[in-house]
Amino acid sequence: MNSIQRKFKEDGYVVVRDVFSREEIAGYLAALDQLSVGRKAKWTQPDGVCQHAQFWTAIFNQKILANVRGVLDSEIKFLQHNDLHVGFSSFGWHRDSVCRTFGHGPDWDESEAPYKLVRVGVYLQEKKAGFRLGMIPGTQRPDYHLSEEEIRKIEQGANTLSKVKSMLGAKDYLSEKAHWIATAPGDCIIFCPRTYHTGSEFKRTKYSFFLAYGVENRHFRNHYNYYRHLRHDLGYSSLHPVLRQQLESANLYSDETLNSQKIEGAWLPSKAFQLVAKQFK
Repeated sequence: MNSIQRKFKEDGYVVVRDVFSREEIAGYLAALDQLSVGRKAKWTQPDGVCQHAQFWTAIFNQKILANVRGVLDSEIKFLQHNDLHVGFSSFGWHRDSVCRTFGHGPDWDESEAPYKLVRVGVYLQEKKAGFRLGMIPGTQRPDYHLSEEEIRKIEQGANTLSKVKSMLGAKDYLSEKAHWIATAPGDCIIFCPRTYHTGSEFKRTKYSFFLAYGVENRHFRNHYNYYRHLRHDLGYSSLHPVLRQQLESANLYSDETLNSQKIEGAWLPSKAFQLVAKQFK
């Protein structure tokens, strides 16, 4: 096991600095500013990378691909789970996986296939904006590292009620356990979707976008089906034929066929969650 794999297994994330050139960063920022015209000051677009060709080059960035392959120690495919963010950050601790409570659902069953999926957060705003990404180390597979009591506290600390309490001034247990990562333009954070994370407060405008990759197996198919077909609220659509062709040429394309109408234990946003989330949009 190499150093990047060891870091990823222990903490659930790795940081890769200076992935993009100044020219590439300027191009992505200009594209996000152009898309911001007529929108609210804070917005996010699920599947935005795939739906806007200006961002497709990031999918094929060789430094990202090399590091993802290094983390997963396997050949990978592009996974259609992506977003654009302008002035937007998550309002609470959460996982990006299909099944978000530890031990419940197929995301946590690796008896048939290993869970080899990653998200790649690309950050473009200046460091002086003050944004930091908080990661709770070890929560991608807490039973490797943590006691049952610690796991219980973490799961309780990430629920919607705990977020409401922290908004009212209560102590945020997870904030004290987190690794807080400051980013500069062009930095990337590669993390397991099962790792608890959230964004900090920030000044000015935050610019970022997210990609995903993985090893094709049961977990990959569940994750694809969840975002592309089961989360209708997110507005995902079929890949553009040109993007599909580019992915095929790079050996990164995965079949888009729906293979499950339901995933046991899949997280779906509750009314309470949606009510709180609206306060942060």
